[in-house]
Amino acid sequence: LCSLLCYISSGINAEYGQQQQQQRQPIVPKKTKREESPPKQKKKVEPEVDPATKKALAEFKSQLAKLVVNVLGKYNKVDCKVGRIMDNNDFKYIARKLTHGLTEKEMQRKGAAADLAITDSLKQRVKQYITAYMSKFGPIYHRT
Repeated sequence: LCSLLCYISSGINAEYGQQQQQQRQPIVPKKTKREESPPKQKKKVEPEVDPATKKALAEFKSQLAKLVVNVLGKYNKVDCKVGRIMDNNDFKYIARKLTHGLTEKEMQRKGAAADLAITDSLKQRVKQYITAYMSKFGPIYHRT
């Protein structure tokens, strides 16, 4: 009787061991960071721009950035009722975002970098644009 029980239990253990081996999946080594990353996209090849045009664009962008920071300054103050910017990092972020966006808009409008200049009408348009943009955030600006 004892040998019969031992024989049956060894058969059950053998079947259980086979089931466990079938359920185990082979260990696959983890992929390294290099294998996980998608293939790099080629950088856009931009046409050659002459140094004078680059310099004119950089000068315009610098002047526009000063204007944007000047206009946004009132939204950084404590007594601001609409669109208050609470954090210095948010101020930098929105100033950069607006400067790049307005530069692109003005480039599309004028067509050539040599024609870009800060005029009184541009200053007025920038102020109106920033006022309308900040008013849509309500009392406090939250980065989206």
